[in-house]
Amino acid sequence: GSSRNSFRPAAALLGAATPAKAARSQLMKAVRSATRSRKKYEHVELTPLRDSEVEDERESSVTQQWLEYAWRKLLALLWILVALALAVYLQLPDIVLTGATRDKPHRQMNGFLFNVALACFGGWGCIAAYLIVWVKYVQKDTREWEEVSPRAIPIATILAVLSLFSFCGAFWPLWGFLSVPIVFMLFLGVLNTAHFVPI
Repeated sequence: GSSRNSFRPAAALLGAATPAKAARSQLMKAVRSATRSRKKYEHVELTPLRDSEVEDERESSVTQQWLEYAWRKLLALLWILVALALAVYLQLPDIVLTGATRDKPHRQMNGFLFNVALACFGGWGCIAAYLIVWVKYVQKDTREWEEVSPRAIPIATILAVLSLFSFCGAFWPLWGFLSVPIVFMLFLGVLNTAHFVPI
């Protein structure tokens, strides 16, 4: 009877070890499966794109760039056409040459402010030509304009604002409050002609 009792603890220990081994084997299986799935994931991530996908992305980017370029040119052309139509409707060539329209010759524009506006606009145009043509295309300087000539941008901004105010003051006797939007649209039309300058 005592021998039977001595075998019982050993069997109990063997029975307890069996679930521990099973748990350990299940844990090892889970670790192996996780490692395999991670390897598969890394394999998928490192797989390069097919040539057809790369070509499709290049074609879509080229098409998008072309559409953006065409849209910018179309908007610039629209502003130029609006400015030209406005200039013809308001008889701007007659006003510049004679100081008044054919319909209302008694209304004279302010010649002094018009000359100031032309001078300021000419100065702004010279600075723009210096930065765009001379610095960028002739000298082929790749630095920012602020680094090349720190005072050019502030001076050009002041001249542009002065020219706008002077043009508004010059045309005020002819168009009154409408001088501000008219000058603004004409100015945008002139600016957008730069889109079609072949440089």
